[in-house]
Amino acid sequence: MKALIISNGDMKDINWLSEIAMDFDFILCADGGCNYCIEANILPDLVIGDLDSISIRTLDILNKEGIPVTKYPVKKNATDTELALDILIDKGIKDITFVGAIGSRMDHTLANILLLIKLHEKGCTGKIMDEKNTIYLVDKELILSKKEDSYVSVIPLTQKGVSISLKGFEYELKEYTINFGSTLGISNKIIHDKAYILVHEGLCLVCLSRD
Repeated sequence: MKALIISNGDMKDINWLSEIAMDFDFILCADGGCNYCIEANILPDLVIGDLDSISIRTLDILNKEGIPVTKYPVKKNATDTELALDILIDKGIKDITFVGAIGSRMDHTLANILLLIKLHEKGCTGKIMDEKNTIYLVDKELILSKKEDSYVSVIPLTQKGVSISLKGFEYELKEYTINFGSTLGISNKIIHDKAYILVHEGLCLVCLSRD
């Protein structure tokens, strides 16, 4: 089962949300992310949060359609997005994608990206997406297809860096350690039909981006 968490970060293209939402079996909105969902004519399976960011119109539609809503207090020990993730993990869902997780609040953006670590520790897979970026956490292997307008960046997450091999890229590496805090892995490009990222030791973020 594949689940989608829709949070309240930036989202400029509602049509994009409508298109990708069809690929998921369960849609959970974290608070104001539900406004995007309703605007895209998508009915979520569940809405959670302190409800401080949901419009009156959205709440009216949720009530009319009988969509379950779980309200949390404003003062709590986790963000609405993390609470949404915990619910999906408890449901046994192993493939989870976040959208609306990147925005002008850098604290929320960084915290959401690091939720990929929690996902990994719970034995799940997933990614963060917006209209121009896809972010994966990789601990073993990732195979990518060539896209002409895309950059691929590797960012170490572990303090000892990440030992990695890259094949099919403009800049290839073989069992090379990229140090934590290094920008060596930024803005690579795929030059073959398929490209391979193999992690020998450590964890890294892999970001697919286009201008």
